[in-house]
Amino acid sequence: MTNWVYEADRAVAAALQTTALQHNQALHAIGAAFNWWGGPGVIWFAAILWLGGRALNLGRVSLLGLRGAEAIAVASAISAIVKGFAGRARPFVTPGEPWHWKFFFHGWSDAPYYSMPSGHTTATVAFAAAAGVACARFAPRERVAVIVATLSAALLVGFARMYMNQHWLSDILVGAALGSATGYLLTRWHERHPRTPFDRALLGPAAEQGAA
Repeated sequence: MTNWVYEADRAVAAALQTTALQHNQALHAIGAAFNWWGGPGVIWFAAILWLGGRALNLGRVSLLGLRGAEAIAVASAISAIVKGFAGRARPFVTPGEPWHWKFFFHGWSDAPYYSMPSGHTTATVAFAAAAGVACARFAPRERVAVIVATLSAALLVGFARMYMNQHWLSDILVGAALGSATGYLLTRWHERHPRTPFDRALLGPAAEQGAA
């Protein structure tokens, strides 16, 4: 990476790790909540939408949940591969020094070197991108609400991961790019190929309603 990227990483990390911000109870609560959301939270939410929508025969809700779950799974798998190969040190390992990398598989064997990209950010942005495409047939207000809520949550996850000193800014940005591309492209592919055997198996009768 070029020096300006490292300088941005260092500046943001230094700003978020100041004593005043780290002692702020409200920020700690936000960090903890969205750290959880970026891990199991968004996965459970996508599953609830998918299975709950299917059980209640709400095809579009079930479709949104399934697309979100797919996007999370695929984007997270790609992220894990990149993280393992990159072997980048987390900020708490090398404070103020974002240029430490141990390339080629080291990330998989040493968790502190599993920083690039941010998996939490990748997953939540992938969910937001997939949801934004999947809710195209929602009423305008509902669609705006879905897009604003999912994107806001993804942004707060990125903040939480930096605030908790788990990731550099560039980790967050690469995770966001990976998540948005995966979620958008995957969901757009399904839009062009409706009612696939995959959808009929996982959505049941709701596949017809969701594609209508």
